[in-house]
Amino acid sequence: MSLAPSFLILKFPAATGAETIERIGQSIGAARGLVLASATATHVTPLETGSAHDALILARFAFADDLEAWWTANGAGLDPGLVALAADGLPWEGWPGNFVPTIATVDVPDDDADRCYMLIEGTGHDDERLDRYRDIILPMLRERGGYYVLFSLGGSTRVLAGEWDEAVLAISRWPSRARAEDFWYCERYQTEAIPVRTGVSRFDVQIVDGDAG
Repeated sequence: MSLAPSFLILKFPAATGAETIERIGQSIGAARGLVLASATATHVTPLETGSAHDALILARFAFADDLEAWWTANGAGLDPGLVALAADGLPWEGWPGNFVPTIATVDVPDDDADRCYMLIEGTGHDDERLDRYRDIILPMLRERGGYYVLFSLGGSTRVLAGEWDEAVLAISRWPSRARAEDFWYCERYQTEAIPVRTGVSRFDVQIVDGDAG
């Protein structure tokens, strides 16, 4: 039986303050969730041109029932401008074939090491070109110690609050913000990868320093 955690992504209006983010994060922790990253918009960096710029909480629950219980108890009291998403993460044992970098196939830094998370949301309409894009970027992730903890496709993401209509929801974990930015701004990504998907996809991409995971 494959075991996979459940992820909760909370995207708050950019003006949301630190006290609100901290309070909600504490309530997630009390419900057996692990807050991977939490930050006001000031500490979240949009990478893709035109990306949303949100205050964020990224959280992981070992059991989907715990996520559902937290949302049932707390969801109605949250900011009406919130976008809340839930999705199953990647299995701890990785994907068959080990082509996609996951926690099972990448050397993971010690728990006390730096970490950074990249939140990717978007859609595309040319499978051949997006497969070529994937073939370029996956080795680049591995080279920098990055790997996916969540990769949700084809409508498997649940919208708990707000409006959201994308085909892809993904979270990648990086050993540091510097590694994530090196991936994004390196010459190969900018001159080879981005042109492959230009015109056939649209993505919002943001990075945030991690608290755990």
